[in-house]
Amino acid sequence: MRLADEFRAGGSAGDGTRPRPPGQPTHAIGAGALTDPGGNPMSTSWLLAALLLVAQGAETPEAPDKAALERTVIGLARELDAPERAKRDAAEQKLLELGAPALEVLPPSSARSSAELKQRLDRVRAVLEMARAEAFAQASHVTLAGEHKLSEILAALEKQTGNRVYDYREQFGQDATDPTLKVAFDKTPFWAAIDQLLDDAGLTLYAYADQPGLAVVNRGGAQLQRAKRAFYSGAFRFEPVEFASRRDLRNPENASLSLSLEISWEPRLVPLAIKQPLDDVEAVDDQGNKLAVSTAEGELEAPLDRGAVAVELPIPFALPPRSAAKIAKFTGTLTALVPGGLEKFTFTDLEKARNVEQRKAGVAVTLEHVRKNNQVWEARVRLRFDNRTGALESHRNWLASAQIYLVGADGKQIVPDASETTVSNEEELGMAFLFDRPQGVAGLSLVYQAPAVILTLPVEYELKDLELP
Repeated sequence: MRLADEFRAGGSAGDGTRPRPPGQPTHAIGAGALTDPGGNPMSTSWLLAALLLVAQGAETPEAPDKAALERTVIGLARELDAPERAKRDAAEQKLLELGAPALEVLPPSSARSSAELKQRLDRVRAVLEMARAEAFAQASHVTLAGEHKLSEILAALEKQTGNRVYDYREQFGQDATDPTLKVAFDKTPFWAAIDQLLDDAGLTLYAYADQPGLAVVNRGGAQLQRAKRAFYSGAFRFEPVEFASRRDLRNPENASLSLSLEISWEPRLVPLAIKQPLDDVEAVDDQGNKLAVSTAEGELEAPLDRGAVAVELPIPFALPPRSAAKIAKFTGTLTALVPGGLEKFTFTDLEKARNVEQRKAGVAVTLEHVRKNNQVWEARVRLRFDNRTGALESHRNWLASAQIYLVGADGKQIVPDASETTVSNEEELGMAFLFDRPQGVAGLSLVYQAPAVILTLPVEYELKDLELP
């Protein structure tokens, strides 16, 4: 029996309005045109309150098994269409408290569902999808204790965090030993855990791996330990790399100081953009003097290569006086544009599909059609976010490379042989995918994976006691 069949066909409409709780704006882009339980447009503060509710639910020590969770979710979903407003509100709150695991068993609304039921189910699903996306962009954590082989620890870190780690020592002609190390990680943030492990093992990371992930190599004898030179902020790691000073002997006003800052992120994130507003940078030398930024540019943007896990960003300052020996404190807040994980959109009955839209969180994916085009089959797909920030326009190449494939009952994926852009602007991206499929597409499904929401994350950092050249 389909889960949607568990619901009653009828239902009553909302009978009042709910006050919107106060809150700060969320940094998620693409909240969607949702309404609160009173039928009013959902405000950012209401969405934030719901997300906080989800976060509180996520702290439950032991999640119920899937069968028990499904029974609970179906029972609460029925209550979303209860005659009494109080029961409907209470059921919606309890579904939010269950957190993202409820998404796996949350039933869809059907043609027979009342408007009230459909609205509440859609709202719960959107909030939980948003919460899952925001959780994806936060730091992952590692729990592991005792003595283990280095290879076993790296495998555990990869399994628990989703961050790929490769041993590149043999490629560099280095001795690839597998020592036994003692660790004591208890919900330790990923970067703190990996830095501590690498320091204990005499290793470091190679920044130019030919595949997405972290490449481990032996550390040079003169290099400082990684944990001592890093600052961690969520899923990001900051490390000052070098100072470069310049003095123009013909024009003293052209003197400058540049601090190269390495910004790393957990490999699973794949940021679309990293920007540093210069208004959000501040440095003070060891004499208490503030260092002025030396450029009129309002914002620096780091050029990101697909597959990279780090980038260096030079921060320009005016040259300090010779009496200054170090920068005592350097703080900043950068902006990272990060996809909140990939969502899977599956379309069936392809030969009859016309403008079929599926929505998750802040993104809508529309399958325009799948039809034969000479000797190949053409699938046209449109991607649209619920924001007008220019994310699609600025990063359409990244989004265009999102995974798409045909799949049959055997589970074998059939990737497109070619693709082309049909629509590209700040609101919408359209792509045509060509499949060399002479036997047709009957019995196949089209799967498209795309970020359900693009998050704008403010990332704060603070570095201290940086010795000047």
